[in-house]
Amino acid sequence: MHFDLPFWLDMSGTVLAALLLEPTAGLLVGLVNNFGLAVFNYSSSSLIFYAVSASAALVVGVNMRRNGEIDWKRTVPTMGLLVIVTGVLSALLSIWQTGGTLTHPWEVYFYDLAVSAGIPWVLACFIGTMVIKVFDVIVTAGIIALLYFVLPNSLKYPPETIIEKEKI
Repeated sequence: MHFDLPFWLDMSGTVLAALLLEPTAGLLVGLVNNFGLAVFNYSSSSLIFYAVSASAALVVGVNMRRNGEIDWKRTVPTMGLLVIVTGVLSALLSIWQTGGTLTHPWEVYFYDLAVSAGIPWVLACFIGTMVIKVFDVIVTAGIIALLYFVLPNSLKYPPETIIEKEKI
């Protein structure tokens, strides 16, 4: 369903996989997600936006995990970095692929506000995308926190492997 909400939520699974498992798992989930979106919702040219999902998986997977465990103290800095990295990358890809023609109604709204304030169209494209990314990352973080809370402990804390037991 398409409600024209001010966020995409397309990176929730990618971020969850990168957080719970490792960045590689997030990369795979992001690829499957973007492939599905390209086949069923958009066109093959939208596969280039896999770069945004891949960057989200890497940012979360690398920043939120320390010594194999989730470091919740790094949530806010990781969210900030996620907004910046995915927002800039998404805006650059939109400018490159469509000449800066934004497609999401809320992106267009903030883009139009920026242009009407006299901001050049390229910068307005970044503003439109970045504002939506702020909402997107906040809602995605809430979804991830909720999913983590309801997950059984066996999925949050995988059992030790034989190799890990031998290290002790």
